[in-house]
Parts: sequence; structure tokens; C-alpha cells
Amino acid sequence: MNTRVEVYFSLQSDYCYFLIDRLLELQAQGIDLMIRPVLGGVLRLPDRYRDRDTLEQRYFNTDTGRTAAYLGLPYAYPDPSPIEFKPGSVWVAAVDQPRNERLNRLFVGAAQVGKGPDFLDRVARRLWDGSTPGWDQGDHLQRFMAEAGMVMQDVLDATSQVVAARVLKDNAQAILNAGHWGVPLMVYRQEPFYGQDRFDQLIWRLKEQGDLPC
Repeated sequence: MNTRVEVYFSLQSDYCYFLIDRLLELQAQGIDLMIRPVLGGVLRLPDRYRDRDTLEQRYFNTDTGRTAAYLGLPYAYPDPSPIEFKPGSVWVAAVDQPRNERLNRLFVGAAQVGKGPDFLDRVARRLWDGSTPGWDQGDHLQRFMAEAGMVMQDVLDATSQVVAARVLKDNAQAILNAGHWGVPLMVYRQEPFYGQDRFDQLIWRLKEQGDLPC
């Protein structure tokens, strides 16, 4: 049985996007990636985001642009955002979030059939690399799902919104049980590694335990 690393991943997170290529490289080395979808923090943990100020947001914008450049990744905020925010705010605009619900329903369905890494590669990447403005329109998602080896309608038929909501709720509790609330969170042998900048420490630990060649 392959060594498993659980990855709590939000499609709303720039930092999760920054990690995709490294996760796929890890999988190529024989590590079993268990992708566990979670909602964006503003929906999952609203109280933590309610009082965020403009100084923090300005630094966040600086850091995400710098990190993408450092990693050599194309990067643009999704157009449109999966989560609909109030104009000029990091707070949600409405209770109903149809783009977010549909996208995460597909994500949960893909993860449940072991296609989580393929979904990240073929769908999540396109949200953040600037290649697909209007990703929610036309046949974009259908084509991306096909590239990931899935038929979009089959995934929707197999994964109801009720099922997806239950999985997302379970994962929201599981990430806390694993040791942190933020994403990306990687868990190996019950040890949590929070943030894309802790990936190298995860690799170090895998090697230390003999689960990756040194």
C-alpha cells in the first residue's frame, strides 16, 4: 500500500493553487494523495474573516503576487470568483453561492472516485492561471472535466448537492481535528503541515521516515 498524504484543499485559495504542481510531482513519486475538498475560509469559518482589515489584505495581495512570481507560475484571480463577495469587501454577498456550490460539487465528486489530483491539474489550475476568464460559462467545465478523465454530468448525477454539502461539512471538522484550520493543509502520519511553504518540510519528513528516497 502506498504512503498516504491527506491534502485539505480549497478552490478559493491562491496558496492551494501554488501547490498543485508540487503535489502532482509527489504523486508521481508513488505517494497516495487523498484530496479532501474544503470550502473557502470566509464560508467555512466566517468569524475568522469578519474583522480582517485593509492592511492585512494589502499584504496578502503583495504576497500572493510575489509567491507566484517566485514559483514561476501564471497567476490571476479567478474571473469570476467562485465565491461572490460584496463589492470592495472580503465578505460574502449572499447566502446562495451557486458558482461555489456547483464547482465544489464537482470537486467532491472527483475526489470521491480518486480523481482529486486530476481535478486539481485540469480544473483548479484553470481558475487561477489566467487562461479561462468566464470559466463558469459555456462548456469550459465540461471540457476540463473530460481532460481529467470524467464526464461532468455523470459526476453531478452521482454526487448530489446534499452529498457534497455533507462531505464539505465533514471535511471542515476533519481539518480542525488534524491540527489547523487553514489551507493548504497536508497531513502525514497524523502530523499537520500548514501552508504551501511547509511543503519542503513535508518532503523532509517523508524522507526521514523512509517513505521517499533521499
